[in-house]
Amino acid sequence: MGNSVEQTGKGFKKTVEVLNRLIQKGHHIVPASGRAFTLLPNEVLKLEGIQYAVVENGAIVWDWKNQCAIEKEPIPKGMVKATLEDIEKQASTGYCAEIIVNGKVYADMETQKELDRPDLAENYVEYMKRNHIFIENLSASTDLLDVAEKLNIYFDDVELSENVRAKWRTESQLNTTTSISGNVEFTAAGIDKGHGIKILQQRLGIPKEHCISIGDDENDLEMFEQVHMAVAMGNAKEIVKQAANEITLDCDKDGAAVFLEKYC
Repeated sequence: MGNSVEQTGKGFKKTVEVLNRLIQKGHHIVPASGRAFTLLPNEVLKLEGIQYAVVENGAIVWDWKNQCAIEKEPIPKGMVKATLEDIEKQASTGYCAEIIVNGKVYADMETQKELDRPDLAENYVEYMKRNHIFIENLSASTDLLDVAEKLNIYFDDVELSENVRAKWRTESQLNTTTSISGNVEFTAAGIDKGHGIKILQQRLGIPKEHCISIGDDENDLEMFEQVHMAVAMGNAKEIVKQAANEITLDCDKDGAAVFLEKYC
């Protein structure tokens, strides 16, 4: 059991081949992502034989076969709105917020208008244009904010993103983490990838000693604590490498496939 590693491009074909072989041998492959299910990479969505996924940083444990959530934990009512209002006071521009409600991803219409900016990274633009619902005045849409499972914010200013994380890390009703530079991700307190993996371990009767996790960023750290073998990608942050039992090659060098072939 482990993270499928959200690679795209070079090297991913071999990883898919290795994952398929492991599935055929009876291993459980569990994609574990901060994304909503509909925003998982196409290569992952096309994998056959996967039974479950942990998405939205553990806010949803997804039954892949039946296409439904077996576990869902929304952020406490009022907390998403309070967070957005606080961020608006700190920066009226230079950030983009998205919320996930019942697996659907919502962003503000103003964000859609910004996607033609030449300074935006291509992978970010591609991500935002895929399976997003753009609405007017997201921060005032209380009916959606109060039932969101996850709040995700991208900042142009990396220092500001770090300050926001530091401020909200002490909020007892929230869990904060990050998966890329300039990003802050919010779920309910106690909800993370490790929480989702633990639910599946109990459901499937698989002990921690039989589980492997592969990750590359801070939102993988709690998942590392829930498995016997934690593996950091070669391109992972230093804090992730320090928490891992093993370090493999980079994403674009078949890192996940290389480790799994050797270990399994």
